Amino acid sequence: MDEYREAVSNLGYAVRCAESTPAALSQISKHPDIGIVLTDLKMPEMDGNTLLSEIAIRFKPYRPIVTLVTTGHSSLDAAVLAMQSQASDFLTKPVSMPDLASALLRASAKLSTATPSYQLAERLNNSASREDANPIRASLQRDGKPSERELRAFIKLLFKYHHNKAQFFDPATLTGPSWEILLDLAEASLRGEPVPASSASAATLVPLSTALRHVNNLVEAGLVRRWIDPSDKRRTLLELEPEAKAAMQSYLETAWQFQPQPI
Repeated sequence: MDEYREAVSNLGYAVRCAESTPAALSQISKHPDIGIVLTDLKMPEMDGNTLLSEIAIRFKPYRPIVTLVTTGHSSLDAAVLAMQSQASDFLTKPVSMPDLASALLRASAKLSTATPSYQLAERLNNSASREDANPIRASLQRDGKPSERELRAFIKLLFKYHHNKAQFFDPATLTGPSWEILLDLAEASLRGEPVPASSASAATLVPLSTALRHVNNLVEAGLVRRWIDPSDKRRTLLELEPEAKAAMQSYLETAWQFQPQPI
């Protein structure tokens, strides 16, 4: 990945490089400030998919990490493989500076969105440790399991978010992948840029064909606009329609009020 070191650095990001999957995992383990990982699918010793799987299992449950993939094959199979490996975005070689900059901006935004959830979980865990003197319960929390009180509070928070969503959108339209796509497009709309269909599909945890079907449903419902990228005919771009953008803005502003105050 040396070819990207200077480019990423010139874009204002701190960069750490690794020549292999084991070296990359060691870097991620030693440096908790690493939040974005850019990898090739072709790597020595262990390939990029192995790296992504290791990150998903060993690190993502405990800290926010966004993974990006570069590939020399802009095919459906490559896209599916990247998403199955829990990549947030993938770039086709040769990667231009504008495409790299856009991908890193999307990754930074996703990292910023994910970070508060991890911080909230940490605050809740710290608060429970201070308030709960039960040694058995405390032992479970040290093992990473939430207390019953934490789970009840979290369920109530989920209900609040769910009910708030129904105030602005038709619940029948917003099944899981559709909602994840809308959230991804809403985040992009706040940056004032469209999202490649492949990237929006990667925001879901379903097969690419299923995600694209949900994209079609959102387009037919008048919530999403879709068009061919005039600068790259291989790409399809997506953005929220004006009414959907306004509704999502209202939803997010209302949901923001549900955030627990710092403990």
